[in-house]
Amino acid sequence: MQTGALRSLLLMPLIVLAAAGCAPLSETTVFYTPATDRVYPPKEKREPVPVLSEPPSWPHRVIGRFALQSDRGYPFVNKALLYNARLQGADAVVVRKVGFDLRQTINQIPASWESIPQSNVMYQQVQNNQGQWETVPQVYTTYVPVFRPERTVVSEKQWTDVAAEMVVRRGKAALAAPGADLRPPRSETPR
Repeated sequence: MQTGALRSLLLMPLIVLAAAGCAPLSETTVFYTPATDRVYPPKEKREPVPVLSEPPSWPHRVIGRFALQSDRGYPFVNKALLYNARLQGADAVVVRKVGFDLRQTINQIPASWESIPQSNVMYQQVQNNQGQWETVPQVYTTYVPVFRPERTVVSEKQWTDVAAEMVVRRGKAALAAPGADLRPPRSETPR
């Protein structure tokens, strides 16, 4: 296998991970777990949802839980939390846990040989159409082998961990449950 093809195979997982890091907020819905079968109307995109460190003083009901670990920083985690709260129609979010930790990644890169192109110029005497001799430059490329020794690459990244509950005011009207029949019940009058 050629060195370039091998390098492409080694870089493919890194490209996939980088692309996954650019995931939109809509993909964070998998971190929400409903606590009830009631469904509430979603809120507008910019509608404020308070983020609290303790349960609200008003009567409330927990409708679901949100738990996420991410290496994209606290601003992304906060946006994901509010996105899911609005999507679920929550009136507030009660944060139960926020944690930060520094994780170290160690990658061992094996030794390898690589060929680096080196362009050179060679001057050659050639005869032109009039029969006169002239010096013409000719460019040619050679490949120089270069040895890359084994090395270790250490990187550190901060991870954010959040666990929260989505709450609504007690008595808030829920939408019909998914799959529920919205027609009024038929009366059972004999014919």
